[in-house]
Amino acid sequence: MALPFNALCTLTLMVAQTNPLTPKLPLPGLTVHQFPQRMSARYTAADGLPAGAFTIVRLEGAGVQVSGPAGSALFTNGRWKSGPPVAAAAIDVSTPGLPTGVHAIQVAKAADGTEWVVTDRGLYRSMAGRLRPFEFPTSYLTAQATINPDSIPSCVAVDANNTVWIGTQLGIYATDGANWWNPINREEGLPFEDVTCMAFGPRGELWVGTSQGVCRMTSAGRWMYYNGPRWLPNSRVNAIAAAPDGSAWVATNDGVAHLYDREMTLAQKAEHYQKITDERHNRYGFVTESILKVPGRPEKGVTYEASDNDGLWTAVYVGAESFRWAATHDPKARELAHKSMWAMMDLMNYSGVPGFPARAIFHKGETVDGYDPNETVRLPGETDKIWYQSPVDPNVMCKQDTSSDELDGHFFAYSVYYDLVADAAEKPILAAHVRAIMDNLLSHNYNLVGPTGRRTLWGVFGPQELNDNPTWWEERGLNSLSALTYLTVTAHITGDPKYTAALKDLIEHHHYLLNSVYEKIADPWYMENHSDDQMAFMSRWAITHTTTDPATRTQLILGLNRSWKSARPERSPFFNFVYGSVTGAPCDVPQAVQSLEDWPWELMNWQCTNTQRADVGFRSVNIDADTKVETTRVLPYSERVIMQWNGNPYEPNGGSVNGNAEDDGSAWLLPYWMGRYYGFIRE
Repeated sequence: MALPFNALCTLTLMVAQTNPLTPKLPLPGLTVHQFPQRMSARYTAADGLPAGAFTIVRLEGAGVQVSGPAGSALFTNGRWKSGPPVAAAAIDVSTPGLPTGVHAIQVAKAADGTEWVVTDRGLYRSMAGRLRPFEFPTSYLTAQATINPDSIPSCVAVDANNTVWIGTQLGIYATDGANWWNPINREEGLPFEDVTCMAFGPRGELWVGTSQGVCRMTSAGRWMYYNGPRWLPNSRVNAIAAAPDGSAWVATNDGVAHLYDREMTLAQKAEHYQKITDERHNRYGFVTESILKVPGRPEKGVTYEASDNDGLWTAVYVGAESFRWAATHDPKARELAHKSMWAMMDLMNYSGVPGFPARAIFHKGETVDGYDPNETVRLPGETDKIWYQSPVDPNVMCKQDTSSDELDGHFFAYSVYYDLVADAAEKPILAAHVRAIMDNLLSHNYNLVGPTGRRTLWGVFGPQELNDNPTWWEERGLNSLSALTYLTVTAHITGDPKYTAALKDLIEHHHYLLNSVYEKIADPWYMENHSDDQMAFMSRWAITHTTTDPATRTQLILGLNRSWKSARPERSPFFNFVYGSVTGAPCDVPQAVQSLEDWPWELMNWQCTNTQRADVGFRSVNIDADTKVETTRVLPYSERVIMQWNGNPYEPNGGSVNGNAEDDGSAWLLPYWMGRYYGFIRE
């Protein structure tokens, strides 16, 4: 039985390794081989093409010829050479009968000699030696479905089986030219129905150009959608040519695209993301997105970001490199994990407040994006500047108002690094660090207090707010889980019984464990906070792998089951592998691998729009005059805006039209190396 993703793979059963972070249960794993990575090379006037639209594209020997009103160009040896406009090839219609003034646009000939001619006045077909106007049948005996009488033919092609394919603004019809008509539209998964051109590839795949991107039906029957600047210089497709290697050349209103697949392994993809992350996103250990100096061209240089969440995003990277080290024992992975773990600890070392990690730090004279000297802290009525000079080093600026996002990331990173990477010399340093943060919380009634002497806006974990203040009901479950996680990890790393006692108090007297079971808010759908999902799964992994109490673990698993049930349709490899590593239960490994395969090769925040799609359902609600729209299913990761696991995968539109920022690769690398470590993925 074929597996539902593109890799060649074989189901295997892995026996868990013996280590403190692996459940002693057999885990279902998957052996994966090469898969086709979707790729695009876009060419515009900046690459030597004439500026303007192209209406013709055809293969010329080893090259590609394109032409439009502004001129033509030939692509050979990786370069474009421009020239004057090239006239379209004459439409060779051998059958007489076109009326005067009717101009042929495209012709296709079936095996029996029948000619199908698309003209500026409709579709013609040869019958009895003459071309005659063709009208779609409105009644018939053996046709497969009703033909829409409003269909206007735009293009025609004949495949290797001599089936005639007619493109219209309402989809495609595949026909024998007589009684059998199969509509191919949204019901059959065609992403966009306004068809402008078609071409068949050598393996039977169908490339469909539309007024809003390219639709591709693979030989396996899967529809793929290429729309927006990640794939095309302009989404208006005027012509398309299928190449012998299975790729397609696409002429658009603003340039040309070459859409192709590159066979690779997940390990090779990991190397690609590792290189991007190390070269353009590692600021002395801090890892997060970067702003591109030239939009869409990351090779031209970046400006590092000092973000609101440097601790959280760097924690994801620490997790990735820690699992990589544990899976491969590559010394480079250990070096990078160490560098970023120590950078995270510097957030507290420079803050000047015991147990308070800053959101971000940077050195004076350093150029970073995200620094606003006039930004203030977020509690109502407070006017303190959010950036302040470090009391430890006057050359360092610190960002305060640290939130629960950061602390969840910190404790996840401490947990995974301590158990998988830290040596005997490092462990006492980590222990002192987590002790300081936990003591900050304990000494302020589970509120995180920074340099203002007041709690931060979101650093609130005490029962007086979570249980007794109704305005905190949305955070009750997640922040209860966070507090339990911080205490459990601190007790595990320090061995100090006072943290175990505090943990017991929250469970027995303030029902935090019961609160944590209902951490996930999933109803109504517009109340979902996907950032909370990422925080919850990081916390659930850290606490379940360090707790020593079976009764506590049972209730934690109840909460995890509930959260994963809601998140399962997202096909997130991170969520899936957290669930599988904690429970030992099947965790949709094939779907997780499919998501890893489908992740975009480029990590720029390219604009993606999907609300125009015909193959997707939508749900919407108007809240305070603001309309919130979501897809009813999660689209392939390559067809959505790039995002971390805190993003909403049901969001149809987003991103930047010019790709002005680039994500680091940690969101992909963490579940990949986690999957490798636990045996979910075998290469």
